[in-house]
Amino acid sequence: MKQPLSREELVEASAQAIELLRRQLGSITLKEFKESEEPQLTDAEYNERAGAAETFYMSYMEKILDILEHQQLVEIGTKAQNDMQMIFGRGTINGLYLIKKWFLDQVNLSRSRFQSEEKAEPGSNI
Repeated sequence: MKQPLSREELVEASAQAIELLRRQLGSITLKEFKESEEPQLTDAEYNERAGAAETFYMSYMEKILDILEHQQLVEIGTKAQNDMQMIFGRGTINGLYLIKKWFLDQVNLSRSRFQSEEKAEPGSNI
C-alpha cells in the first residue's frame, strides 16, 4: 500500500503540474519577461516612455483592463465547466494583472519627476 503524500510533496507536485499546464498554454511570468531582451534606454528615454505610458494608461487603457478583468471574472463564474477552463481563466486574469502592473510602474516612474530631492532610478521600474 502506498503512503499518502506529505503536505510538502503535495505542494511540490501541484507546483510542477501548474508549471506544466502554464507551459502548455504558452503563459509567461513577469520574471521571464524581465529576463527577456529589452532594449537599453537612456534615462531620458525611460522617462519619456513612462510619461507616454502614463498618458495612455490613465486616459484609456485603465478602463479597458478593468472591463476585460470584470468580463473574465464573470466568464469564470458562469461558464467554467472544468478545471482547465478555470486555470485558463485565472491565467488570463494574471496576464491582465501583469499588463496593469507594468503600466502602474510606468505611472509611478513618470510621477516621480514631481518628487523633490529623491530622484527616481530610471529603468528600475520596468
